[in-house]
Parts: sequence; C-alpha cells; structure tokens
Amino acid sequence: MTAGRKCPPYRPGLVCAAIVALAATAPIALPSPLAGQEVRRLFPARELLPSLVAAPRDPVTKAALLYVADNPDAFGNGVEAEVALGTTLPIYLLAGDSVEDGLAIGIEGGAFARFGLQVTERELINTDWIFAVPLIWHHGTSWLRLRYYHTSSHLGDEYSRRFEVDGENFSRDAVDALGYLRPIPALGLYGGLGFAYNVHPEDSQRWTVRLGAETAPPNDTHTLLPYAAIDAQLEQDTGWDPRLALQTGVWLPRLAGRRAIRLGLELLTGPTPLGQFQGLHTTQLALGLFGNL
Repeated sequence: MTAGRKCPPYRPGLVCAAIVALAATAPIALPSPLAGQEVRRLFPARELLPSLVAAPRDPVTKAALLYVADNPDAFGNGVEAEVALGTTLPIYLLAGDSVEDGLAIGIEGGAFARFGLQVTERELINTDWIFAVPLIWHHGTSWLRLRYYHTSSHLGDEYSRRFEVDGENFSRDAVDALGYLRPIPALGLYGGLGFAYNVHPEDSQRWTVRLGAETAPPNDTHTLLPYAAIDAQLEQDTGWDPRLALQTGVWLPRLAGRRAIRLGLELLTGPTPLGQFQGLHTTQLALGLFGNL
C-alpha cells in the first residue's frame, strides 16, 4: 500500500442497497412463457442473468469463515470472516421470450467485507465494492455477456488506526466480454477478456483474462444437489500470476422454484481478491453459505 494516499469519499453502499431492495421485490418468472401468455419485458426472469459459482468477486450474498495462510494483511495467518451482500437483477428483456433466446440488460451490485478474527475487536480489514451493467444474449444453453463494471476498495478505519497505514486509492472502471457454453448437460465452460479504461493507482496495468468450469448433475430432482466449480483469473497488473478459486458443496432445497442457496467449501490461492492488498499472494480455505438472491 502507498502511504499518504487517502481513499476517495465515494460511498457505493446506497447503490448496492437499492439493487438488493429491487431484487427482493421483483417477481420471479418462469424460464419460458406459457402458451398464450404475454411475455413480461420489465423485470423478467432472474435466470436471464446467470451467476458464476466460483468467482471470488462476482455479486453474491454470503457468510463464510476462512483460514488464511500467507496472509497479505498485517494480522498474519489465522481465522478471518467474510460477509457479502450482493445480487443480480434483470431490468428489461430486449428481445426473445425465454432463457433460451433472450437478450436482456440488468444491473449487479455487491459489497464484500473482510473481518479479522485474530483480535477480540473483530476489526474490519477491507471492503470491496462492485457495480455492473451486464448485457446478456442467450442461445440455447449457452450465453454471451458484455458488461461495464466499476470496482473499488476501502481500508477499514480500525485496521488503519491500529497499524497506522493509509488506504490505497484503488478503483477500476472496465468493460469485459465473457462467453459460456455447456458442451454436455453436466458441464459448463467459460472464458473472457476484460480491459480497465480508468484505473487507480494510475500506473496500474489494464488487461484481465478469465477462464472457468462448473459441474452439476443433470438430474435436478434431489433435495440436495452437489456441485463443483473452478475459476481462474489472470491480471496484467499482477504479472499474469493466476488466481485459482475452487469451490465444491451442495445446493440447498429450492426457494421460490429455483436453487438459490448453497453450502460450499472454497480454496483460493494466488493474488488476493482484496483490493487494498492488490498484487500480494495469499492462500485461504473457506466454509460458508452462498446465495444468488
């Protein structure tokens, strides 16, 4: 981190809270319209904006305990907690009439807070924010996503005072493209490329490459549905050192007709996803609940 540079006064919490509130009140639609029914264009089916399972900083609601080794923060190795509030919300169905041929635009938002449990005060270490506007085109079981996103990171006040450090002015405005295909019903593959056109610190590099895979049994009739996923992200700013996130667990029973919450075990190794510690290496093992609400 660079001393003397303060975090910007930008506070995206209200934006994320508004997105979550809209998502909570938006009606749930069936994946495909029934014969003779009018297709709903405004606030269409949630499935039109799919989420990637193992992505460390894609919007998700979660609560997890982590054991962190090779810890980039000053607390050192030990147990930490991460809590996130996030969601995706389709706004308008531009074309098509189902998740097999729809073209939809929406918004995404999330906040990820990391707390140190190595001290009794349970201090906030780092908060990462993301806001995005995705445009997704579906073709059968495959889809293509074009997205604008903003991300920023802020150092916890208690952490800053304890260790007498200033927060890094870390933020990105970027665009990315990602394609997802399902060669067989039980396997999904994806890959994409991103470019940050506005970066802080201003000498940061700009390109990102992303690859991943997800598996789930095609038979979705069981109460608990096992899954596994891997996500790899390579950033020019970290010397193309890959960050690997592997997650496995079970989807819990359906809520409002869809799988929304999962219990997962996650291993992450490589450059930390914490924006205030960009470029530093970490290894962490997490157990938690993850929700695509």
